[in-house]
Amino acid sequence: MRFDVVAGDLLDEHVDALFCSANPWLAMSGGVGGTILQRGGASVQEELRQHLRVIGRPAIPQGSVVRTGPGPLAVKHIFHIVGVNAFYESSPDAVAAGLDRALRDAAALGCTSAATCAIATGFGPLTMEEFARALRIIAARDYPPIERLRVVLRRSEDVAIVSRR
Repeated sequence: MRFDVVAGDLLDEHVDALFCSANPWLAMSGGVGGTILQRGGASVQEELRQHLRVIGRPAIPQGSVVRTGPGPLAVKHIFHIVGVNAFYESSPDAVAAGLDRALRDAAALGCTSAATCAIATGFGPLTMEEFARALRIIAARDYPPIERLRVVLRRSEDVAIVSRR
């Protein structure tokens, strides 16, 4: 699988699968989720609430991944990766586990391309260096038919850090 690391807006990517950070309560309250909601993604938030109702829990564990429809985005699926625990703690291993699960799920749906933000680096505690470590963990793996994972970051300084992975 090929990795691209670029500066830009994740929500402008034309890929099959979009990966975004989520909190354990699946509340799209900030970061990429908040921006999806602002752009007309109320149906995405409702899908996440419905998921919690179906499983009968108010929250899900770190490392969980929940797939929703695209809402207002030009993608096929959104995968919400819970990269933090209830105390907003995280680690490169936890993020790598979530990315691995999302990539496997996207591959099972026949996706050939995916894009991700830097999971657990906004409201989460990870540095870009730690996020890059998570990418190194999954970099050697293949997820056919996924051919490309694009990492989309807001700042060019972060692109430089993650590109050194």
